[in-house]
Amino acid sequence: MGIVLTTAVAFGGVRFHPGQVSLIAPLILAAFVICIGALVVPLLGLAISSCRGGLRAWRRRRRRRRAEAAAEMRARSLMSELCPHGWRAQITIVAGNEEHEDGTRGGVALDWTEFRDETGRPAVMRRVWGQTISEALEAMVADRRTDETLERIEQGAVADGALWPDA
Repeated sequence: MGIVLTTAVAFGGVRFHPGQVSLIAPLILAAFVICIGALVVPLLGLAISSCRGGLRAWRRRRRRRRAEAAAEMRARSLMSELCPHGWRAQITIVAGNEEHEDGTRGGVALDWTEFRDETGRPAVMRRVWGQTISEALEAMVADRRTDETLERIEQGAVADGALWPDA
């Protein structure tokens, strides 16, 4: 007790009156903290929910970009396997008011060419459509796979002795 009184006297012991302790100041402080908490907690909730929504949107965009990049890489590698002498593709974004052959509007047109041999002469030239670039790339690969399947069927039929119009 002697140390506390010495400290109190050193820092203004004249105003130190232990008998006159009031509970009003701590109650006012507690009420102030409660009011500030009642204002800050809902604002924090709003800030966190909006940040969470922004973070989810950012993750969605990032996943979509990665999926599109993966689709392009997958299409490139598959087309390189399916077209041994090389291939070329041109992507065209079509405006929403233009209508194409199948009656849909807008989207992506992908013109692709398979080369016949090392000279670079085209063997197959096709156009496929998709609503996105990824869909158009997948349609290109599916189109080439269909061609390859038909070529195998034709080769098998010719081997069995059937005559094909272009054979």
